[in-house]
Amino acid sequence: MDQDALEKILNAALDALYAHDQPMIVMDVNERTLCARLSAILQNFFHRHSVHAEYNRHGVYPKEIELPNGEGVLTSTRVFPDIIIHQPGHDGENILVIEVKKSTNVMPDETDLRKLEKIKEQIAYCYAVFLRLSAGEGAARANVRMVWV
Repeated sequence: MDQDALEKILNAALDALYAHDQPMIVMDVNERTLCARLSAILQNFFHRHSVHAEYNRHGVYPKEIELPNGEGVLTSTRVFPDIIIHQPGHDGENILVIEVKKSTNVMPDETDLRKLEKIKEQIAYCYAVFLRLSAGEGAARANVRMVWV
């Protein structure tokens, strides 16, 4: 599956999320709740793969990547990607890793973008995407930002 096909699926899933869960999105519910809903919607598009939220295993071991610490030294860090599309237990078909932030979260995107780069490189995901979901008062599907890493 290529990036164009994944982007079409992701856009269809986001359309469904905003069409069916708009009241919850406007209420600015927790990011994990939105990720769980988006995962459930995405699962409908993947019959041979699993879609998981907050999945923290790389095979049977905790999912870890190396990131620079405050002093710039590479340090092993456990990660819990917001959403992944894969076949559990091996790295042979790690399709997509997704990190999500709501528009109401004031934290910058750079940390998530760097984390996605490292997950893609170090845990063999074919594709990585960052989503900045429009949430809170005036939330709209048209305001969702999607960045492929």
